Amino acid sequence: MDKYTGLLSVISNQYHIKRGLQETEESWKTRLIYSICGMMAYAALWDDLEEPISIVHLKKRIRSILSAYKSIYPELSISLPYASADLEDEIANLFLSTGVVYHRPNRIAPSMKHEELFSGILFQRGIPLDNISHVSGIGYYSKQDGGTNPDKIKTMFGLEQKNLQLLWHETLTTAIWKSTQFFEHNIEYLRLMPPFTRGYWITTPDTTGVVSILRIGVNGSQLYYLYRYAGATLEVSPLPQWQVESSHYRTLACACLSTYGTLAPIEFAEDGELTHIRFGYLLPPRELDFLKLYSWPEECTSLPSDFKRKLSTEVFRAIRDILSDEGYKFKGATI
Repeated sequence: MDKYTGLLSVISNQYHIKRGLQETEESWKTRLIYSICGMMAYAALWDDLEEPISIVHLKKRIRSILSAYKSIYPELSISLPYASADLEDEIANLFLSTGVVYHRPNRIAPSMKHEELFSGILFQRGIPLDNISHVSGIGYYSKQDGGTNPDKIKTMFGLEQKNLQLLWHETLTTAIWKSTQFFEHNIEYLRLMPPFTRGYWITTPDTTGVVSILRIGVNGSQLYYLYRYAGATLEVSPLPQWQVESSHYRTLACACLSTYGTLAPIEFAEDGELTHIRFGYLLPPRELDFLKLYSWPEECTSLPSDFKRKLSTEVFRAIRDILSDEGYKFKGATI
């Protein structure tokens, strides 16, 4: 770690990225470089150029930083992304989806300053690079006493405000049921029982009378419905497109499974200052992006790494409480 005047040690201390008790040095250094790429991409938003800062410019900065660190630490090449484009896309997409960066026609810009406190963690956005004191993944924060209400954090990152089971109940109360008969072949029904490793959709409906979700159409232009069987009769109620497009159907899917007690818990294992997590069922996009912003991939060589992540333990505990308030369950495990 003393190579190049302790460069990574300095970064570790500057951003409080501590090594896990059982973590290998290689893994720790890889995490540090991942975070450095994120912070330098963030710094690129203030570059003094003759033309507006663009996504292309931000990605070039990531490519340049990753290449430089691979040259300095060639022994880490096997644990860092082989294709720079994978890391470029991961960081750029997370910055955009979580509001760290505003995207306007032909340019990007840092967001306005926004800070919200929860469970001792002050989640931050839009602050100068020199003011960043703590980093987990590519998300930055500071520590401050207080913060017991998660609602403002949910608003800051666009998370679901309602508890999952309440959301499902309210969705059912607004349903307008009509009997129907679909003749299309490409109908899929939400899988209600684990294991979910074989996909979230099946070709056989649940005819027991419970309410679930089906979708019809080709990938990318599917229509979603609530469905139930009344005897042999299929009844459906359409779901609004804004609620289900771009994988946002997972909010209602998680709400449905939570209500029936079959939603897989989020498994976690604390290793000192580092916590590993594993999803048995993916979070909805906004919740997933929020967690990904503040975490590292379990393995950087294959991105995106959505099902397995690791993050600062103090940040994990705050995020766990936020997601628990939404109705998600957590389970200690060996990961």
